[in-house]
Amino acid sequence: MNLTATRVPLIQRWRIGLGAIAGFVLLASFLISMPVLVVWSAWVGVAVFVLALLLALVWGALMAMLRGRRLWRHGLRNTVIAFALLTVLLALPVYFLVYKVQADPPLLPTVVLANGERTVVYQGMVHVGMESFYKSVVYDLEAALAEGYTLYYEGVQPSPGEGDEWFSEHLAGGGDLAENYHMLAEACGVKFQNDYFELLAADAGVHPDQHVAADVTSLEMKQEYDRLMASDAEFARAVQAQEEQDFADSAEGGEDGIDLLLAHYQDATDSQKTMLGVLCRGVFALALGDGAEKSSRPLDRVVLDFRNRKLVERILADSSDRIYITYGAAHLPGVVALLQEADAGWHVKSIKWMRGLAAPEKLEGSMVLPGMDFVESNH
Repeated sequence: MNLTATRVPLIQRWRIGLGAIAGFVLLASFLISMPVLVVWSAWVGVAVFVLALLLALVWGALMAMLRGRRLWRHGLRNTVIAFALLTVLLALPVYFLVYKVQADPPLLPTVVLANGERTVVYQGMVHVGMESFYKSVVYDLEAALAEGYTLYYEGVQPSPGEGDEWFSEHLAGGGDLAENYHMLAEACGVKFQNDYFELLAADAGVHPDQHVAADVTSLEMKQEYDRLMASDAEFARAVQAQEEQDFADSAEGGEDGIDLLLAHYQDATDSQKTMLGVLCRGVFALALGDGAEKSSRPLDRVVLDFRNRKLVERILADSSDRIYITYGAAHLPGVVALLQEADAGWHVKSIKWMRGLAAPEKLEGSMVLPGMDFVESNH
């Protein structure tokens, strides 16, 4: 009996091979993306499936009109493919944010400035960040104290009454800024910087002259705000326009990403809190990244420019020849420019960079020692 082998055309073989590869990639991507879909609610999965079914029906109707195929031909296959593709598309932004935080995190500078007689070290800070970052900063501060540096700390000083009321209304959303940062740090799965600076409290009690609250008071900020409102018509118009925009957004129920995050965090499940932390860290990484577009608000004239001037005035008036500053990284360019404006001899001697934000490191270990009848796990 003679059997004649049927040779499959090359183009068809390519189509079969590429189809198999595409199917495998789609299946693998779908399995990786499923946790992002199911973590929120079963209704989310149902909604995505219904949308996939509608897309499959539209595709089937289109093929029926163009090629004369029956509407239901390959309907189940098309629905499954659409469901898998939608799931991958929904998960893609989440995994991009994970990549952004781990592979391209925001970096914070440690800048050494000198003018031949004095040295200023400026450590750029972020209010919420990695535990390892804050521990490293505290270690550097303790070393600087041993070398005789005077430490300058950021932190608007309270002024009970109109100053604190203005600050709460204009800069803290009507609440307490430190408490807001605590909530944000918890939601993002990171830490609040003030929790680590408390480690220096003992030394501050022994050597108060080396620990300086170098920021302005809330009353001074209000007074600068009032001065600008009265003397600068452009500033007053910009503030009014911003307030009207904020009011309109509030009236329409508009909330920014951080507000939405905090609103949902308290009632979230543990799995949802983990996912919210991923989203929060990713949004921060995008906002703080080197290539991020820096937004400008009218109050930057008070929050940045005014405080920069006061900080530089304090530095220039200080008799200490070595100062170590921990201040928001956004203030650094303005501070350097003002120092050089006062004395052209100020120059940057060195810059090093530190990771300020990334996913928290999770360590799990076990050890059984003599006399110990349990296994201890450390996170």
